[in-house]
Amino acid sequence: MRTARFVSTVALSMCVAATVAGCADGAGRNDAGESRPVPRSARAQDDLLKSAESALVRRCLTERKVTPPPTPSGSANGTGAGAAEDRGSAPRREFPYGIDDPVWAAEHGFGGAARNAGPARGAGAGDAPSAPRAQQTRQARQAPQGQMTGKRAAEQQRRLADALFGTGRRELSTRTATGYVVRANSDGCLAAAQRTLYGDQARWFRASVAVNNLQAVTHRRVTRDTAYRAVLARWSRCIAPVEKAEDPGELRSAWQRRAHDLEPREATALQQRYAVAEARCVRSTDLARTGAALEKRRAADVRAEYAGQIADHRRMRERGLRIAVRHGL
Repeated sequence: MRTARFVSTVALSMCVAATVAGCADGAGRNDAGESRPVPRSARAQDDLLKSAESALVRRCLTERKVTPPPTPSGSANGTGAGAAEDRGSAPRREFPYGIDDPVWAAEHGFGGAARNAGPARGAGAGDAPSAPRAQQTRQARQAPQGQMTGKRAAEQQRRLADALFGTGRRELSTRTATGYVVRANSDGCLAAAQRTLYGDQARWFRASVAVNNLQAVTHRRVTRDTAYRAVLARWSRCIAPVEKAEDPGELRSAWQRRAHDLEPREATALQQRYAVAEARCVRSTDLARTGAALEKRRAADVRAEYAGQIADHRRMRERGLRIAVRHGL
């Protein structure tokens, strides 16, 4: 699946985190018979499940005589290459309904928000479903190659991707509430690891796609709410003297077009000017505050609507956590 925007799969949405936190409290025993507690926090549970899935995948790849990709240094605790890259750029802050901090905007411009283009016209940013294959294919391409070049390297990458994700027609398919179709194979090492942890891979696939996209569903409903659209229209009128834009996402697109032929210093100055203008208009119109208030109500509606999938996802997570603890994964 190829899409322009992806919902992050690094963590569950805030709706899901509230649902699953602390739900798998308890202890298990590893293969050596030693007692090991199941972590209580949602983040620690996520880390354990990722670690367990990775261990099972690597074991499967080894059995299939395929060289596993290297494990990114510090990936479990956020100290790897990605975290280092983030430390070299603007501090990570979320502005789902437009930047509302003029001081931050003056220093960092759009910052991370430039990549996560805020509320886009007619839909929320991040409407695309999570795409684990796309992310893990990038990891697969980091496999050690030594002096391999050309066809040999390409063949090893293909073998690794096939072993990880499976081959042939993708048997699993589900449609997200925002309209995207997500597909996956059931014969790769990733599928085998998920069956070991969660029992039913097809069921886990459908539940996890639904749950991991709840934030996108909520955000989309907020940005289509008539109350939000009314405030957004006031924001558009406010920003017009700087740039004609219907929403913050369009403002960033306008900056990218204008910055294309500018020197880096000029492009940065223009970005900061646009970002400060965005923030001042967000403040003066209460756009971000309106979005946040609507999100609370919409999130509750979404959780109620998807209660069955959330509960199913929670039960399978709990099973996976128990197995991870029991087998020391």
